[in-house]
Amino acid sequence: MPKTDKSAADFRRAYRKNVKLLVGFHCYAPNAPIPDGFARAVSLSETGAMLELPDLYQVGNEFDLEFLFDNDFIAPLKGKIVRIDKRKEMYETAIEFAKVPAKIKRLIEDQIKE
Repeated sequence: MPKTDKSAADFRRAYRKNVKLLVGFHCYAPNAPIPDGFARAVSLSETGAMLELPDLYQVGNEFDLEFLFDNDFIAPLKGKIVRIDKRKEMYETAIEFAKVPAKIKRLIEDQIKE
């Protein structure tokens, strides 16, 4: 890969913000370590989120997610795992959202605005 002066943030499709949000989830994979549970979102954008999970899932696993935002709204979304990184005792699990409805997109924008 050629060297560039651009940072990883320059290549992102959407602005993301560090957050600490509770996320309820359901994983559809038959071999999921835990099909239903809770995670913590550590970053959020209009296109996806980074979740901290204690269990190892697989890239491609599909999830139903419910984010509890700071304004007490619950944002239901669907997504799939696109990357997993091991961090200490947790797995940082990158989720890419499926189609985000306009109402949910506005809630995300309110949550991550600077």
